[in-house]
Amino acid sequence: MAFCKDFNARTQHIKPDVPMSVIVTAYKDNSFEFTIKSPSVSYFLKKAAGLQLASRKPGHQLVGEVTMKHVYEIAKIKQTDPLSQYLSLESICKSIMGTARSMGVEVVQELQK
Repeated sequence: MAFCKDFNARTQHIKPDVPMSVIVTAYKDNSFEFTIKSPSVSYFLKKAAGLQLASRKPGHQLVGEVTMKHVYEIAKIKQTDPLSQYLSLESICKSIMGTARSMGVEVVQELQK
């Protein structure tokens, strides 16, 4: 019960439909700790591009576009993750752009009207 109460207290600010990654460590003395990470990059890219699914043929078929501003904002969020906090914002942006490319999402300077 203590885990459920603690987990609910730490995640109450998150919308119910947002997928979160959680690392739970349980110890022999019935104590625990958990780390909550931000959603995956693919989730943020699909939200920013307004997509339900990524491309079935990445590299051949583009399914959406995101701007560099979107990439930067996603990188700022991902920089708060425990494993990414020591990476530069530039390297996180490059990783996000690679993920976008593998999903069939084009990264542009600004959206065309």
